[in-house]
Amino acid sequence: MGLFDFLKKKNLPASHSNEADNSYETQFEEEVLRTIPRYFSMPGAAVDIRVRHSKTNKIISFAIAYPDQFNTWKTVKSVADRRGIIYSLLDEQLGPQLQLWQIMERFNDDRNSQKALKLALQYMDATVEQQPDFNTAMARTYFLLTQFEQAEQYCLKAQELDPGHIRTKRIYADVLHCTGRQEQAHRLYEEILNKKLTRDQQLSLSVQQLLGFDGDYINSPVYAFSWLSNMEDTSEEIWNWANDEFYYSPYFRAQHAYRLIERQEHLRGLAKLLSLVEEMPWYKDAVVNCYHLIEQSGMQEQLKEEYNWLERLMAKEI
Repeated sequence: MGLFDFLKKKNLPASHSNEADNSYETQFEEEVLRTIPRYFSMPGAAVDIRVRHSKTNKIISFAIAYPDQFNTWKTVKSVADRRGIIYSLLDEQLGPQLQLWQIMERFNDDRNSQKALKLALQYMDATVEQQPDFNTAMARTYFLLTQFEQAEQYCLKAQELDPGHIRTKRIYADVLHCTGRQEQAHRLYEEILNKKLTRDQQLSLSVQQLLGFDGDYINSPVYAFSWLSNMEDTSEEIWNWANDEFYYSPYFRAQHAYRLIERQEHLRGLAKLLSLVEEMPWYKDAVVNCYHLIEQSGMQEQLKEEYNWLERLMAKEI
């Protein structure tokens, strides 16, 4: 199953075959459609994709077309994990339409920057090396892998090819911030905002609009953490939204965990650090801090397996 119709419309009604499962089907349909622009790295794209049955050619729901993914999706609460399930579904039909830089960003967003880099190094050629989008994707991949020197090199190359490229400026600002050049980073963030929005517009946007992928204003995990941390009245609901929005970012997840620890929420912070290290064991900062936090909390016995594993990870780096 699964021939797609591309329609330049929004909010078309989903087709359903089972009224008892109607609510889940509707939610799944809506979530798939919301995820498609993110899959293509095209924030705000007005697309609606319909699935047709391979034999009857009738329009069917994504739930009917992809029952395995749908049934798994129903059991998953994590936004990032649900998004990963949908990405795997979209890979089947839309993957061949992605350019290399979009494939990289798809894996970056799905918490697999190592695979993004592997694919880039395997398939890059002289043509894609002259694309600002490709160089920006390389910069973002290296940034997520905390290889800041390489990330900066690709930012500079992308800027040479297209000095006004907003995504490049955004990544470059993140690189500058994480390499001790916060003033330069701040100026670049401000430049991005001022080019996209007037001051009044900036103040009128919701947090989700300003920082989220769909708004396409300043969708930076570094800027987002700093901005939310400096707001005294940031609600738990907003923090949870930001955690889901930037779950691909080891920087945001680690900083969020450290913030919880500073607020004496040690167990929540430790749980977040452990989850991060399980997914990204190469992220040294989280590995070391997670290890020492277990020590400081006196939980070496309760978390003996995790403690020994973290010790082995650190030994590999020596």
